[in-house]
Amino acid sequence: MPGIGKTDLANKLFVKLQTKILRHVFIEFDSQKPKDYESDWLQMEDYPDLSFEDVNALDVWKNLLGEKKVVIVFDNVRDKKQMEPLLGNCDWIKKGSRIIITTRDKSLIEGLFKSLTEGLVCDIYEVPGLNEREGLELFTAQICRNLEGNFMEMSRKFLDYAGGNPLALLAFGEELKEKEEGQWKARLGTLTKVSNEEIRRVLRNSFENDLDEKQKDAILDIVCFFRSENENCVTSLLDSVDPHESVEAGREVRDLVDKFFIHVSNGRVEMHELLFTMGKELVEATTWKYCMSTNALRNKEGREMVRGIALDMTKMEEMPLDNQAFIGMCNLRYLKVYNSLCSRNCEAKCKLNLPDGLEFPKDNIIRYLHWVHFPEQELPSDFEPKNLIDLRLPYSKITRLWSGVKVTPNLKWVDLSHSSKLSSLSGLSKASSLLRLNLEGCTSLKELPSEMKEMTSLVFLNLRGCTSLLSLPKITMDSLKTLILSGCSSLQTFEVISDNLETLYLNNTAIGGLPQAIGDLQGLNFLNLKDCKNLATLPDCLWKMKSLQELKISNCPKLKMIPDVKEIMESLRVLLLDGTSITEIPRNISGLSFLRHLCLSRNDEICTLQFDMGQMFHLKWFELKYCMNLTSLPSLPPNLQSLNAHGCTSLRTVTSPLALLMPTEQMHSTFIFTNCQELEQVSKNAIISYVQKKSALMSNDRYNKDFVFKSLIGTCFPGCEVPAWFDHQALGSLLKLELPREWNEGRFIRIALCVVVSFKEYKDQHNSLQVKCTCEFTNVSLSPGSFIVGGWSEQGDEPHTIKSDHVFTGYTSWFDLKKRQHFLSAHEVSLRFEVTNGTSEVAECEVMKCGFSLVHEPDEAESTSWEANPSMQNNRHDQRSSYITAEDDADCPNVTPTSELNRVDSFLSFFGIKPKTRDLVIQNEGENLGIEPNRNAT
Repeated sequence: MPGIGKTDLANKLFVKLQTKILRHVFIEFDSQKPKDYESDWLQMEDYPDLSFEDVNALDVWKNLLGEKKVVIVFDNVRDKKQMEPLLGNCDWIKKGSRIIITTRDKSLIEGLFKSLTEGLVCDIYEVPGLNEREGLELFTAQICRNLEGNFMEMSRKFLDYAGGNPLALLAFGEELKEKEEGQWKARLGTLTKVSNEEIRRVLRNSFENDLDEKQKDAILDIVCFFRSENENCVTSLLDSVDPHESVEAGREVRDLVDKFFIHVSNGRVEMHELLFTMGKELVEATTWKYCMSTNALRNKEGREMVRGIALDMTKMEEMPLDNQAFIGMCNLRYLKVYNSLCSRNCEAKCKLNLPDGLEFPKDNIIRYLHWVHFPEQELPSDFEPKNLIDLRLPYSKITRLWSGVKVTPNLKWVDLSHSSKLSSLSGLSKASSLLRLNLEGCTSLKELPSEMKEMTSLVFLNLRGCTSLLSLPKITMDSLKTLILSGCSSLQTFEVISDNLETLYLNNTAIGGLPQAIGDLQGLNFLNLKDCKNLATLPDCLWKMKSLQELKISNCPKLKMIPDVKEIMESLRVLLLDGTSITEIPRNISGLSFLRHLCLSRNDEICTLQFDMGQMFHLKWFELKYCMNLTSLPSLPPNLQSLNAHGCTSLRTVTSPLALLMPTEQMHSTFIFTNCQELEQVSKNAIISYVQKKSALMSNDRYNKDFVFKSLIGTCFPGCEVPAWFDHQALGSLLKLELPREWNEGRFIRIALCVVVSFKEYKDQHNSLQVKCTCEFTNVSLSPGSFIVGGWSEQGDEPHTIKSDHVFTGYTSWFDLKKRQHFLSAHEVSLRFEVTNGTSEVAECEVMKCGFSLVHEPDEAESTSWEANPSMQNNRHDQRSSYITAEDDADCPNVTPTSELNRVDSFLSFFGIKPKTRDLVIQNEGENLGIEPNRNAT
């Protein structure tokens, strides 16, 4: 991208290499001139020192340069021909030489590498943008002022918009230097509408000189229609649909990515904010090509030049549209009528009325038609969709697409979602190239035509909320990967229409069971059967789907059993069985030993868990909420990170120890027993004993050398007393104490905290609650620290109701506090406890009592049975990070920011050059065979 600092870094590398290699030349091409300008650079007037009267000048040069190692920098290369006269295939260059090329076209370098002599080492360094800290330093150095208060907040917005581009930060810094706060605010308001003059000049120059006409059109197409759209969709829309044009598929998008005008993120085409703003300015300057208002529809002149129309209904009044509005627009490719202020499920009406219908030009080339709330019952009869690729008519009034069957050889995406009157799909029977079909919310659709078998490319079919759909056709669609039937409440039977399904949603349907053919879906990795109220049985072949990763069978009240697990389900990670009527889990649970998440909540028929959970080493999350008749818990998995037994009102006993003690990889564990009113005291003691020993093991330096813990482990259960072994206790929410003299000698590695909270029939509407401790050292200058003692945070709308006092205990390490200055001098501490919902204090919950203890490191004799698993230690990664921040300076900095020096060091290290000491001045003692670089270049 222009302005990212390629030339500046090349200059610095050139200077460094001059001290090591005696012969060097820096060749800088003029970015202001067309790239085909005089490819023989030896004859260019800009470089008189490189010209020779001898016709064999190139040979003379090669001989001269080839005698010794040489450094050659080609800066701002836009065409391989600019380098070929000198480089050739590089077979004349002496070993140890360096050739550095800066360019805005990645494909140019990659193409050059393929043609070079074998044996050369070729590396590409893609110059990254500045991170937030680096950008802030550069911006601050340019504006020559301290950033305080609102100025800091506004600066971050300029940084976000600049996206790490040094040129933009320097330009904005120069523009805002010595400006008042009000002027900064005003500039922020126009940031995305008006480019900075210097940024516009540089970007516009690159746009004009680095792109051909098709690429320029593609950039403006993306600005108007396709920013943040799916990459495959954009690629298809920009590709030619003319079979006579031999253009490589996807070339336009690939070329623009290589030239850094766009990038692909998470499968979507994105564009830097600076380029997007410049693009919008160019679009506004080409109203004859891109129409953004209804005025263009009334203009009868220049219609044949119109390429795209984008009408935002939020910017127009309701108006009738002449049926001849699009006649004459023979080059119209993109038509979009949308509402920018509405979310996808917006119910706003279309403001364009069609009292006389609508006509399109004959032989139209429309490939993208997006019209929210299309007001007609079908598309015009004269509309020929032979070039159509993407059709989107959500919330329309159509009953069918068009009369009869039309040829749609290029149609790949169709979205007719929430078109509640749609009753027929017959017009799509010839859509053999169709990839995705979205029919969500088409509540009048009763059946799918058998002709859908002709959709041989279809991979995604969404029928969510088609409440009138009665059945699926008995057809085979081998290409189909994703089938969504969620909310098809009239669908009573399910037919397998593709053996290649990978994702299947059957939730909230009326099906009573699954066909035996479901076992043939060897590629299925996701199956959702949630809220199938009539589901009574599951076939034995369920466990034959070896690729299954997630199985949801929640809220199926008629389901009383699941089939025995006779297969090893190595891929299955999530199994949700909450809200069923199953009485027990199959005892041969070993086939599910790879599970990470198991949910058995709201199963009133389960009294005991008779399967062996101790061998489920991968299980992290186990939910048992509202199992009202559950009376006991077996030994739990050793790596369990979260147990939620909230509302198990009959639970009396837990196994002691609660789980096998062994070194584990998780950083935080919670065991929740809220509203378990029948829990016996011996079980509560077993829970506390387990978490004590677990926290001791986790905080032991021998097993966790690379970790910095905060909250290690916590639990909560009904009760009103702080356990007696807490050394320091107090009534209320405040506890003050003097620390023992030996507390900072190293053996005290963690603290134990306890809080008794009175809930008084509290309803947790946020499904989030935290018991928080703020720790303040009163005798030293040390900022307060805070810890989470316990609590929960869950998804869902059903609030938790807590019916009595509860005890929360938590174990927290000192490691993060030990790093602070003055920490070891502290000997007085004040602890304040409070209950929050994650954002604010909960007034209805009162802290009745609190407790505190220092816990020492276990002796060797205490921990000999807890030997760490070496493989587990070796797989841990250091997650800590640190960086140096520059001190504020009231004066304008006159030195290079630290971040810029670090950036240069990183770049030089890529080329194997060790950065020098900061104050070293490098003298140019080498033999210069060409032009010195422009030291002021960016």
